Amino acid sequence: MPRISDARRQERKAQIMDAARGLFMRNGFHATTMDDIIGAAGMSAGGVYRYFSGKEAIISAIAEQVAGALTEGIHQALAQDPPPSLTESLGHLLRTVDGLAGTYGRLALQVWGEAQRDDDVARIAADEMSRLRAAVVELVVRAQAAGELDVDADPTALGHVVFSTIPGYLVQRRILGEVDRESYIAALTALLTRRSS
Repeated sequence: MPRISDARRQERKAQIMDAARGLFMRNGFHATTMDDIIGAAGMSAGGVYRYFSGKEAIISAIAEQVAGALTEGIHQALAQDPPPSLTESLGHLLRTVDGLAGTYGRLALQVWGEAQRDDDVARIAADEMSRLRAAVVELVVRAQAAGELDVDADPTALGHVVFSTIPGYLVQRRILGEVDRESYIAALTALLTRRSS
């Protein structure tokens, strides 16, 4: 039997994830079965299970893609010399959230809800969100070093607060509708950079 190329392997994996993503967005996690995913992917059961051990593994891969897109944006900002300002970095991050809001954003909200009742999904969500939060903390450390933020503030705590604005922004986009990104960034920057009188 001829071996499958790496490119073809990646195509098949993406085909499965695309099928699962569509089903999850339409029907939710509970109502979607592996049989549904296999049918939507147009592959045999063996073909799908060759790439994913089950539904949780597919959810994990999708969650990793979402967090990876956001984390990559932060790392790109951190790699620039000189690094962009905190306001510019937040703008890039929230533009990325805007781009994901209609697809991955819907799934993120489902993952967070499912994490409240399913330990496996909770672990997946915690792993991915922890990586993203660590990248945001590093962004805050850089902003403190550049004099944009109070150097006496605890960078970890400050990073956690900044991180919380990302899911907060997504929730508003998905549930309340349109949110003015520029006003959101300006208000957040004003809060973070305000000095005690």
